[in-house]
Amino acid sequence: MNYVRWYDKDPDLSHLMKFLEGLNEEIRDEIAQDMIQILMGELSSNADGKISDLSALTITEYKRWYDQNLSLHSAVELIKNLNDQDRKEIIERLMESIVQILTEYNYEKKM
Repeated sequence: MNYVRWYDKDPDLSHLMKFLEGLNEEIRDEIAQDMIQILMGELSSNADGKISDLSALTITEYKRWYDQNLSLHSAVELIKNLNDQDRKEIIERLMESIVQILTEYNYEKKM
């Protein structure tokens, strides 16, 4: 039996998650925090409700790789609860942000 993770059903989201998994923890944390900011900005109509939902989440088991980072776990949970259209739009914004963060990170490392 093949198990398909929820994010593997969307090719763009699947690629994003695989990419994030391969990053070092420092840059992954920076990206995760930025992801939350973008998501909260996009979900501003119900940001308070989303924050309440996140604060109610408790990670009882750390089975998934992204559960190890609370910021990333929170960002992924926000993405998980979006409808398909909102998720598609958010993924594009997140990818743009990730490119910018990685560019800045690489530039700073060269200095």
